[in-house]
Amino acid sequence: AEPAPTGPVEKHVVIKENQRGVTYESLFWPYIEGASKIVITDPYIRVFHQVRNLMEFLEIIAKNKPCEDEFNVHLVTVDAQQQEFLTQLKDACSGTGINFSWEFEENTAIHARHIVTDHGWKILLDRGLDIFQIYDWKNVLAFTNHLQQVRTCKAFEVTYIKNKE
Repeated sequence: AEPAPTGPVEKHVVIKENQRGVTYESLFWPYIEGASKIVITDPYIRVFHQVRNLMEFLEIIAKNKPCEDEFNVHLVTVDAQQQEFLTQLKDACSGTGINFSWEFEENTAIHARHIVTDHGWKILLDRGLDIFQIYDWKNVLAFTNHLQQVRTCKAFEVTYIKNKE
């Protein structure tokens, strides 16, 4: 018998409407740990809460990566209206060991959302990072503002694929 795999495995995950207990850390960290570069393709970074989702994604990297490691995160999106927020996000990454960059593909028809790592994982995201139901993110005393696991989710699916090359 083959030994049980250790670490992340190829799989497909389905999250139900209003499900709780889901975090970016549990969904993504096992698959991006050990990478030094990831590319996030998401054409739907259009409004503030979507940029905030991206910030929370970057927070899991800052929280979990070794302090001495550099981590490059590149966003491919289409809406240049978020330029100011993305610049603020880049500035916020200063001192964390995260080098955040982005590009706008305004003349293309990007639709698929995914994360690709430089160590062989591709994470297919049918909703991108926008997986949580609306919550009061302005209420600093609300647990939903600080703990993803208590938020309710929108229905979504994630597929993890390992590049065999």
